[in-house]
Amino acid sequence: MKQMFSNKIHKTIFLIFSGMLLNTLAASAQDQQIRIYGEAPQFSNYEIVFEHYQNFLNREQQPLFTIKIDEKGKFDISRELDEITYAFADLGRFRGFIYLEPGKEYELKLPPKKELSQAEKLNPFFQREKILLGILNETSKGLNPLIRDFDNAFNYQLNTKAVELVTRKNRSMALSIIDSLESGFPSNHEFFNKHKQYRYAKLRMLASRIPKRSIISEYFAEQPVMFSMPAYWEAFRETFKGFGRQLFSQNEFRTGPVTFEKIAGTIRKDTLFQRTDLIESLVLWSLYESYHNEVIPRKQTIRLLEETSEKAALSKTRNTATILYERTSALRTGTRAPGFDLISFSGENKTLEDFRGKFVYLNFIHTDDHASRKDMNRIPRILEKFGEDLQVVTIIVNEDYDKAEQYVNNHQEKGWHFLFFGMNANLLENYNVEAVPLYYLIDPEGKIVASPAPSPGENFHDIFVAKFQKYRRSQQRKNRDERKSIFGP
Repeated sequence: MKQMFSNKIHKTIFLIFSGMLLNTLAASAQDQQIRIYGEAPQFSNYEIVFEHYQNFLNREQQPLFTIKIDEKGKFDISRELDEITYAFADLGRFRGFIYLEPGKEYELKLPPKKELSQAEKLNPFFQREKILLGILNETSKGLNPLIRDFDNAFNYQLNTKAVELVTRKNRSMALSIIDSLESGFPSNHEFFNKHKQYRYAKLRMLASRIPKRSIISEYFAEQPVMFSMPAYWEAFRETFKGFGRQLFSQNEFRTGPVTFEKIAGTIRKDTLFQRTDLIESLVLWSLYESYHNEVIPRKQTIRLLEETSEKAALSKTRNTATILYERTSALRTGTRAPGFDLISFSGENKTLEDFRGKFVYLNFIHTDDHASRKDMNRIPRILEKFGEDLQVVTIIVNEDYDKAEQYVNNHQEKGWHFLFFGMNANLLENYNVEAVPLYYLIDPEGKIVASPAPSPGENFHDIFVAKFQKYRRSQQRKNRDERKSIFGP
């Protein structure tokens, strides 16, 4: 009887604790949820993709969530977030942004619908106007209004006093601006206070004669890396500009192999850099700077990024190194060309694999672009000369399918394949299409051999002959069987 009573007590206690645990987990999950809702009739039946930056070094964009707006213009979604996140969405001429806090609800007011003009769509340098998205249920003490109002005040002070601050290194003026902003924007919000501090770090860098080490000591050395805070990375870039060149000029890197461990160890020798997150961020920054400024050979930088993606201690570092490695190694000669799956103007799905076996002269054009049209008039002569060993694949980046189709119907050459890009932004990003026309030469095995390749009006003839003969020699070494070619035996 005692045993039965004891078992009942244990079972009751277990059930109580189980219920408490479930309630705690449910509350925790709720704390991680954000809800976004509202009405925007002008965007009815739209899907709006919100993105965030995977990292703030190369500003790699990744989708965060998609809002589907129904036929009445209503939307309501909930998602989990594990930290405050800077999110943004392209809305016609605007890029709307917002800081999202886990556990918060946002009734959004979207901006007026203003579509891009044709000229803006064709301009690779067009910049959308950045605006903070309206939040109908957030007070003036909310994070987004605080950052908006503070940044407006900060930028006004900076713009009106920049000459005095920079040319005279007026430290007292900088401190006066900081005191004024602090008194005008008191807050207990931790993220907002950090945001302010890194704005001040940028100001101090501009206005102070004190060594950069003092700024690093005050704002970076003992502070955790704020991976998701734009203000942190703006100050970081300003503070550590030229760090990679200075680092790789040290004696340690003049002899012996350069490795991830060697770079991290050299940084750690400085007493300012003892935090692992800061050290690994500086490794990435040094390699990023090195690649773009060719401080060390680019091939070496790419190898070190790959090594960092495998050996870094922090997952944030490994993930960012992987992204940087993929971006820097992509489109280099000898690497595999990015794949695609697009629709031809006869309605067939075509992939890059479908063109294996011959060289591919891949090009991106817009039918309204004068240079594109001029180059395309030269393609028939190229096919006439090299058509036995070369096929031309033209990807048309028009927004208007019918107009593109009309153009294709007037260019029906054997060996010339036309594909429609279908608003595929990833394709343009993968091939770094910032302006048209753009050309690549791909060998029969799918590897890039000219990046970018010459246009039809340049020295394409000589380049193709050289690449073809080099490829043919390599194939002869592997296999003595030769196929007939315009170049003879």
